[in-house]
Amino acid sequence: MLSALALWQELALLALALLSLVYVYYFRIWIAVATGSDLLFSAALGVCVASVATPTAFDAGARRIVEWSPLPAALVEADARVAALERLPRSLIESALERLGYEPTPESTDDPAPTPGPFEARIRPAVESLVGLVLRITSGLGSLFLLMTALALRSSTATARELDKLSTRLDELSEA
Repeated sequence: MLSALALWQELALLALALLSLVYVYYFRIWIAVATGSDLLFSAALGVCVASVATPTAFDAGARRIVEWSPLPAALVEADARVAALERLPRSLIESALERLGYEPTPESTDDPAPTPGPFEARIRPAVESLVGLVLRITSGLGSLFLLMTALALRSSTATARELDKLSTRLDELSEA
């Protein structure tokens, strides 16, 4: 494969490029009749291309959003409860052996790097990818709405100018 983009991303970028060419050549933006709608179209096109081509930016934003939420603390608490339940049989056996007179086994002090618990390892990546997907879809739909708004603004401006020209010509013809 020649690019790292998926097929749907390449098709979406191709559609955006075709829409841009149609916009540029149909409305002849080099005349600079409606600069505001042209700038709106350019900004919306940039956001739309970013939402299709750069998923890593949205994944980083999703990680930050999840960090700011109460989810990490809740997952750590749930993992702590699971770890306590996992230690429960061992602690019961050790307390029973201690009552019988056996010495408890010394706990190892060599604690390797803490690994995330089962909830942290499974739920958090899924939530982050879901939030990233929602961010991408929201920005994509918002920018598509702005693209269509710019097209409508440019079209209405062109229609108003043509109607004004026609009314001026009709007035000139009626006077003659």
